[in-house]
Amino acid sequence: MIKDYLLMHVASFKAAEMWIHAAHHLTKGPAFIATHELLYGRIYETISADYDKLIEKLIYMTEDEEIACPIMISSLAAKILCKYESPAGLHEDDIAALALVLIVDHMKGIDSLMNLLEESSMLTLGIDDFLSAAYNQYESYAYMINQTLK
Repeated sequence: MIKDYLLMHVASFKAAEMWIHAAHHLTKGPAFIATHELLYGRIYETISADYDKLIEKLIYMTEDEEIACPIMISSLAAKILCKYESPAGLHEDDIAALALVLIVDHMKGIDSLMNLLEESSMLTLGIDDFLSAAYNQYESYAYMINQTLK
């Protein structure tokens, strides 16, 4: 069912937001202010805003309010989060390396969502524009995280 796939993508946004928000809280080291506010702070705020836009667009497109069910989304997000090591207790470089993996996976998820919507004849100009712009922003974040690892 397409609804199950859409819910999984929504949950993926929520999982990415939660992990990056934790990285924001747990970052440390000499570049603390920069990574706390200017890197992870910006990323989790972007993912949070994108999560909101995605749900609103999917409710409109599917006319199904269950796409915003916090119980289903939280349950699925928890399963997704289990695939990643927690940033708690990690060195700042390890947090950055995991954040990079997570952001790249998030970009792959956006690409997969676009393909799913296109194959289902649900890819409107608006959601195409939104997801393309989001992907573009996450590419920039991947670049920034990668630079912190050098």
